[in-house]
Amino acid sequence: MQTYTTKTNHLTVPEYQSLRNTTLWKSLPDHQVKRALSNDLYSVSVYEEDTLIGMGRVIGDGAIYFYIQDVIVRPEYKGKGIGRLIMQNIEQYLIRRFETYAFVGLMAAEDSQGFYQKLGYYKRKDSSPGMYKIFEEQ
Repeated sequence: MQTYTTKTNHLTVPEYQSLRNTTLWKSLPDHQVKRALSNDLYSVSVYEEDTLIGMGRVIGDGAIYFYIQDVIVRPEYKGKGIGRLIMQNIEQYLIRRFETYAFVGLMAAEDSQGFYQKLGYYKRKDSSPGMYKIFEEQ
C-alpha cells in the first residue's frame, strides 16, 4: 500500500502553479497566486516522496462561511484516494473551526459532482442557484 505525506499551510507558488497547470483552468501570474495563498484559511498538500500530487484550499471568513477551492489531484494519481485524503484533512480543519453553524460551499466540475456527493455535499436546488461574475483584464 502506498503511503502519502500531507502538509498543512505549506503550499508554495511554484507548487500551486505546477498543479494548476495540470488542469484546463486559466493561467494566473505568480504575484496574484502569492497573494491568494497568503489569504488562505487552510491548505493541505499531498506528496508522494518529494512530489506534490494533490492539494486543496479553504477560504472564507473563518467563522460562518467557508469555501473549498482548488482541489486538484495530478491526473496520473486520480482514483487512488488522494482526493478523499485531501477532503478528510479539510473537513477535520472545518470541524475544529466552526462553533454552532457553518456554510461550506464549493464549485464542482460536472465530472466531480459524484465524488463530492459521496462525501455528503449537495447540489444546490434550482430554486436557489449560485451566481458568479468573473473580472478579467481586457
